[in-house]
Amino acid sequence: MTGLVCLTLEAGVARLCFEHERRLNAISAAMWRSLPGLLDEVEANPAIRVLLLEGAGDRAFCTGNDISEFETIRADAAQSAIYNDLQREVAKRMAGLSKPAVAAIQGHCLGAGLELALQCDLRFASGDARMGVPAVKLGLPYRLEDIVKLVDVIGLAQARRMVLTGASMAGAELERLGLVTALLPDQATMRAAALAAAVAMAEAAPLSLRAAKAAFFELARRDAPPDLARAAALADACYDSADYAEGRAARQERRPPRFQGR
Repeated sequence: MTGLVCLTLEAGVARLCFEHERRLNAISAAMWRSLPGLLDEVEANPAIRVLLLEGAGDRAFCTGNDISEFETIRADAAQSAIYNDLQREVAKRMAGLSKPAVAAIQGHCLGAGLELALQCDLRFASGDARMGVPAVKLGLPYRLEDIVKLVDVIGLAQARRMVLTGASMAGAELERLGLVTALLPDQATMRAAALAAAVAMAEAAPLSLRAAKAAFFELARRDAPPDLARAAALADACYDSADYAEGRAARQERRPPRFQGR
């Protein structure tokens, strides 16, 4: 069994779950290959307002790559180049996602699993969560394109500590470093908080969320100067939208707004 990535939709929230409990939700090559298409579906489907990443079971969110496959598909530089391209396709889509993403993190969150969590806008973790980058303990490189995701969240000094020592962070330090948005006492409370945040954003104005996501993307990009015109255009489009008119009307009428994303 190579594991599955399952996508379900309810009330505007697409729940993407890593289901590979036997391997602590490690991502197999087959799972990597399925992710770009699933993320394309999230991006293209107007019924989806928010993405929620989860891991099956209660032991792990995701422990990164399934190293049990490495002897056959990632044993040298040539094979690794092909494998790394799978991960890049997923990272590219996560970075360019116009909709908010939330991670619900329990237990182990390591390596590539941590990278995916770091690309989410909000991260909720239970008290048993442990986050780390064990590459140096496996003889693997942690590439610049991966390190930058960590640096963007916790800064260069703390990223050095995590990458160079391979140490895992846990408890209150996760919040202190900014690795998580909120640390909750148990898994049930964490999952409820993550879902509540996702639902709240799913009820918000999609064009406003899209404009904010674009602004954050441009601020963080390193491959080119920030495209300020793109960010400004998406923000300006909100003023002429039906959703802005609906937001004003709902406030005057003292009722919840019903945003349509147009």
